[in-house]
Amino acid sequence: MALLNQTYTSQDIMLDEVIELGEEIIQSRNLEVLRENANLNGESFSGKMSKLGSEYAKWYANHFVMPGRVVQAIQDNIVYVHDLDQYAIGTTNCIFIPFDKLLREGFNTGNGSVRPPTSIMTAMALVAIIFQSQQNSQYGGVSANKLDYDLAPYVAKSFSKYFRKGLEYFEENLADADLGEITMSRLDLQEQLPRTFKYAMKETEIETLQAAESLVHNLNTMSSRAGGQIPFTSINYGTCTSPEGQLVIRSLLDATIRGLGSGETPIFPIQIFKCKQGVNQNPGEPNYALFLKAAECSAKRLYPNFANLDAPLNLMYYDPANPDTEFATMGCRTRVLADRFGRNHLSGKGNLSFNTLNLVKLGLEHGTALGKRKTADERGFYRELTHYMDISLEGLLHRFQIQASQKAKASDFMMREGVWEGGEQLGPEDTVGDLLKHGSLSIGFIGLAECMKAMYGKHHGEDKEVYQKAYDIITYMRRYCDEQSERHNLNITLFATPAEGLSGKFTKRDHAIYGTVPGVIDREYYTNSFHIPVYYNLSAARKIELEAKFHDLCNAGAISYIELNGNARSNPAAFLKIIRYALEQQVSYFSINHPIDRCSACGYEGIIGANCPSCGAHEHDVHIRRLRRVTGYLTGDFQTRFNAAKQAEVRDRVKHDA
Repeated sequence: MALLNQTYTSQDIMLDEVIELGEEIIQSRNLEVLRENANLNGESFSGKMSKLGSEYAKWYANHFVMPGRVVQAIQDNIVYVHDLDQYAIGTTNCIFIPFDKLLREGFNTGNGSVRPPTSIMTAMALVAIIFQSQQNSQYGGVSANKLDYDLAPYVAKSFSKYFRKGLEYFEENLADADLGEITMSRLDLQEQLPRTFKYAMKETEIETLQAAESLVHNLNTMSSRAGGQIPFTSINYGTCTSPEGQLVIRSLLDATIRGLGSGETPIFPIQIFKCKQGVNQNPGEPNYALFLKAAECSAKRLYPNFANLDAPLNLMYYDPANPDTEFATMGCRTRVLADRFGRNHLSGKGNLSFNTLNLVKLGLEHGTALGKRKTADERGFYRELTHYMDISLEGLLHRFQIQASQKAKASDFMMREGVWEGGEQLGPEDTVGDLLKHGSLSIGFIGLAECMKAMYGKHHGEDKEVYQKAYDIITYMRRYCDEQSERHNLNITLFATPAEGLSGKFTKRDHAIYGTVPGVIDREYYTNSFHIPVYYNLSAARKIELEAKFHDLCNAGAISYIELNGNARSNPAAFLKIIRYALEQQVSYFSINHPIDRCSACGYEGIIGANCPSCGAHEHDVHIRRLRRVTGYLTGDFQTRFNAAKQAEVRDRVKHDA
């Protein structure tokens, strides 16, 4: 297909703007651009190099690649194209990696082949290598959707190794022992060869914990993304009930609780504990103790987050015999479980791209906030909403054609090794379109709360009627996506956008047009997706109740979270109560925010004001690392890594009482 967009002429190309922005990046004058991504040190050498290339790629896509209507909608501040710098080259967004396949069969990184591992230590080391290799084939997150299942066979291999070694050490009588397959669940071996069994168990537990610590350390120290970024990794676990799988889960949680080298909270991988009735939610269920440990870990480290396999949207695809059908998430919130072509499982596919709509501007144009009308023009609102969803979809479909036309060799590791399911069957020169159709194209949204305020004078947390109108809008958007999926025979889904860099961009440009509009444009950011505003005072239970219904509509992914009042570590009962309530309310994906501050002088962690409560050091004299969550994942220090809009949002967050 021809990439050159004939809508533009050389007179339209403002190269001077790109040159000026480049100078601002080099001289670290434009912090909004440099801090778009909280996990990229934009002011470092590699960060600046990455941003220079990124901004030119965006300019090129705007002037030579994208459809004219999409470009105009961007200029009108209604549509936002995520990861625009990747548009022209056809890179895809994110993927769930089939670790079971890669570990079982071995793989090639492009520089050399790797044989299948024979121990849990080696297996976890290879997980980090696979994450790193795949990250170079895409621009978004990389995730393991069932790491406990994927790694359990290698715990078994380590146990078998230690068991056979124990037989030599203890010279136990083998006359009545039928060795067969040696596993941790062989109670007959435990009874007949107790010393050997106990030895093998102890050594396997030690190795698995060391392997888990190694994985966590590796995923926080190795760089493979542009600008020296750590790979955006996520791991989902919690439902494997074999002794080997349970040991993987327990070891990952213990390693996370221990922290990094100096005891710091690890930023990656994003960890998600999968919650399922009958498996880990009630006393007597096989993994209940692990659920309690996950809550303990989250109260100390902010991870894991919690995925609800029993939420209606997720349960409809669940097959208890196939863990690949269990709901898991990319960490930030992305969900790609359903596939109209029959691959209703997770590993081997992902999201391709997504565009986001600025609902606030539509609300301003058709609501009462600007004083142009006494009642909201709902008809006009829906007409324009449909118009801009059409444009957003036009951009997604255009981008999909670019992605689909790429050759398998362009994504190298992903296709050659079958990380994207079926990719190993393609030749280097084959195009990938027939495989990418199993992925998803998503339309996102931001600022539902401010949109309602602009339309009706109240947001959906303040008024029952307004809440219903807000719900109707998102229902309409979901119906649109479903209809377009049928029309285009593609997986087109609705996304509760994780708006990190976007959080203040829409707001800043709308403010330049409309000025300050009380309750709508009077802060530096718009509220994320369908969330109740972070500054609105209400209980944790009420916030969960109000947001829960929206999860079922957002089949591309959504997250809800609350801000806990006080030190979460000192009140584990309340922490667990909140998690349980969110699951009961059918929230699909949930997490609890609470402040984790760390004093560099003494290593104290907790809530720190101007002075460390342990050693008394003042924040002006020592570095106080203030860890906070943004769009589902953590960042090392929100004061130096968050952009201004996200810093403002963090400052505004009210604490929710349970």
